[in-house]
Amino acid sequence: MNQIFNWQKILFINRIFFDDTFITVVEVIFFSMYLKLSFPNFSRIMGLCLLFSLLVQIPTGYLSDKFNRKLMLIIGNGAEIICLLVLLFLPYLIKGSLFLPVLFIEILRTGMLALSSGNFEVLIFDMFKQELKPERDFMEKSASYFSIGAIIAAVSGFFSTVLFSYLVILPLILDILIKIIKLLLTFFIPSEERTSHKRIEDKNNKNREKVNRLNYKLLFLLLSLAILFCISRATFSLYQPVMTSLDIPLYYYGVLIMIVNLAIFVFLRILKNRVSLFRLSKLLIISLGVLVFQGVLISERFISGNFFHFFIIAIVFSSMQTIRLFSEGLSSYFINTAIRDRKDKTTIFSLYSTIAQLLLSASFFLMGIVQKGTENYLMTYLYMSAIFALIIIVLGVYGKGKRYV
Repeated sequence: MNQIFNWQKILFINRIFFDDTFITVVEVIFFSMYLKLSFPNFSRIMGLCLLFSLLVQIPTGYLSDKFNRKLMLIIGNGAEIICLLVLLFLPYLIKGSLFLPVLFIEILRTGMLALSSGNFEVLIFDMFKQELKPERDFMEKSASYFSIGAIIAAVSGFFSTVLFSYLVILPLILDILIKIIKLLLTFFIPSEERTSHKRIEDKNNKNREKVNRLNYKLLFLLLSLAILFCISRATFSLYQPVMTSLDIPLYYYGVLIMIVNLAIFVFLRILKNRVSLFRLSKLLIISLGVLVFQGVLISERFISGNFFHFFIIAIVFSSMQTIRLFSEGLSSYFINTAIRDRKDKTTIFSLYSTIAQLLLSASFFLMGIVQKGTENYLMTYLYMSAIFALIIIVLGVYGKGKRYV
């Protein structure tokens, strides 16, 4: 069985199927039409879940490091699937307001996601290391598979709205099936053999204690990758409002989602033979260049016609997918290589998730302030890009001064 599903095949399936690929596109409408929840109630549920996630990320990471990562991964993924199945049948089980039941299910699901968070990345990287191959092979495979996933996400995102129009629960059902496939593949990942390394660990106990202490260079790496993740996710939420504010027809948005996802695949084909050369310093420099390039959107003021507006927006937004590639396609490799000698690997991944979520929350809060001041989504997007660019500059200067990059 291990020969049928080696690390490469397991990683391939995990990377090409993004989490919640289908439901994400229609999530707000799903909560409104199927669960009969207003947008304010949806926002309250998401906000409370985010707060709960911040509280449990690091404790659940510690549990995985302390006991068994594979077991925690199976429990977390399995319980999440059960939560989604209950959510699927909830309107038939309970009459009346579903706010409290949905809140309970989503909070429980958030806890299970936190329990499984980071475990797969640690386990699959350890599985890869057993073959004694160069670590750059893992990064190249991971990035390449991620680009294929972008193609699938582009197609699935486009068809999700079509499926939703036929039957509102179809996108969620497809996502549940994908999660079940990923869960089954988890059983083919070898369990950690902690006891076989007991003597080595005892012998190097003093060195291990020193390695397990958080150092500023590792924190800088986690912060840098979390900021890139924050930039990618925060700016993505402004794509549709920007297009709407420019009077571009809404159906263009579906086309844009396909283009920006396809852009990831194109970038990977271009960078395929250079991915292994990337360092954190190069990621920051390229990201800064991409953020500066967003200023091209100012030219839309001098151009008329929806098609030309859309053409410029598609190019500019597609360039932003480079940062998404860095933050989601390569972050696992950078973190894994930085913590290869640590015992608290899942805790470190949980710490990274906590930092990323805190920064993302702060970004949305700041975005609301900027939007209230400008009352223009395009200017909000440009101001946020400028703020992120300034943060990258400060981060790069500080990192270079401390020799972290």
